[in-house]
Amino acid sequence: MQNNKLGIRKRLIFILAGIAGQFAWCIENMYLNSYIAYLNFNAPTGQGFDYSLMIAITTALSAITATITTLLMGTLTDKLNKRKIFISVGYIVWGIATASFGLVNVNNANSLIPISMSASSAAIMVIVIDCVMTFFGSTSNDAAFNSYVTRNTPENKRGKVEGVLSILPLIAMLIIFVGLNGLTTKDAGYRWDIFFYIIGAIVIVVGIISIFLIPKEEKEECKNDQKFFKLLVEGFKPSTIKNNKILYISLLILFIYGVSIQIFFPYLMIYVEKTAAIPNSGTSILTPFAIVMAIALLVGSLLSVIVGYLGDKFGKEKLIIPSIGILIVGLVMMFFMPYIKNDVGKIVYGSISCLIMILGYVSIPTILNSIVRQEIPKSKEGVFMGVKMIFVVALPMCIGPFIGDAMNKISGLTYTDDFGTVSYVPSNYNYLVAIGVVLLALIPAIFILKFSKEKGEKVDEK
Repeated sequence: MQNNKLGIRKRLIFILAGIAGQFAWCIENMYLNSYIAYLNFNAPTGQGFDYSLMIAITTALSAITATITTLLMGTLTDKLNKRKIFISVGYIVWGIATASFGLVNVNNANSLIPISMSASSAAIMVIVIDCVMTFFGSTSNDAAFNSYVTRNTPENKRGKVEGVLSILPLIAMLIIFVGLNGLTTKDAGYRWDIFFYIIGAIVIVVGIISIFLIPKEEKEECKNDQKFFKLLVEGFKPSTIKNNKILYISLLILFIYGVSIQIFFPYLMIYVEKTAAIPNSGTSILTPFAIVMAIALLVGSLLSVIVGYLGDKFGKEKLIIPSIGILIVGLVMMFFMPYIKNDVGKIVYGSISCLIMILGYVSIPTILNSIVRQEIPKSKEGVFMGVKMIFVVALPMCIGPFIGDAMNKISGLTYTDDFGTVSYVPSNYNYLVAIGVVLLALIPAIFILKFSKEKGEKVDEK
């Protein structure tokens, strides 16, 4: 039975497993592309590889692996009614896989563990390790941990919990950017190996801690007696969709939102530095770029937690449209950022623009994920985590980045990175296209309000 309180042990595991997981995902989503470029740059003359193709292959295989894994392993956690072992063991192996990237190096002069490896072997190893990392990450985090949170969060606290969980990716990004990013730079001698070892160690330690923090599960609680494959396809049945309209409309909004975000977010840091010309160089860690990003991430994260509290108090569905409105305002402001020429004005305007955009960026999934957790049928949490992955990861990542890349190429502007790679400067028109996409989410948002009202009226009649 689920009570209306969250004990200290659950709070700790939510936060520790949540933040450690986001550290690992931050590596894959933000740093792996740079590491692949570094490996190619560091390869002996004539032994390089097509790193652009390798990045595309790695990204595609990772998205496919994550979605299939979450579907299968999520269903398995429902059948076995066990999540603790998948979280604890999964995090430990996930951390080992993450640390293993540190062994992949085509020039071992600065490696703690020197291993001789050709450039082509390094390329293959990165793909293999990324798929292994994604398998255990999706098993332990996407399938087991997220279904554990869904099952163990009281309905009256879903918004608060989701508000905290939704800011963890931003906090992880900020911590890594401020505390560990320096290891990957030329000044530090490109110590990527230490960078990966530290992140991997954090994930391993949290996996060990979770063994003692997560209580032993009751065998008969929310037991699911359906056969595995019947349970696996449960989330795709027309009857399931019809009986859970609010759930699937929420997933549809998350899909539209995800496509919109993926148009510009992969290029956000480059956009602020290169397109908006907010400097990220100097002897101090507090560069104009760092100030803008720190203000946006910290204040935006704090405000998004408040949004979660408001959702619990006044009704989550009522905050969907206002959250979309906040994101649109932020995107409009981001579009105009390159036109600010005054140095001080850039920092002020840039901070406000990024702050409002980040607030909308975090608020929408905070509200919708809490609705999704609330609407998922009991004893089928793992199955629907896999269904959710299709809407929030696989489809948006296969659509949004290609739209953003096309817009960047249309602009025709380029810059050269630290590895001598010529790349396109992100276009500010990405934000206008993102607005056009996210506006489509207003239609299903109206239907959620309608169906939620009808659902409330039926409950009142009873």
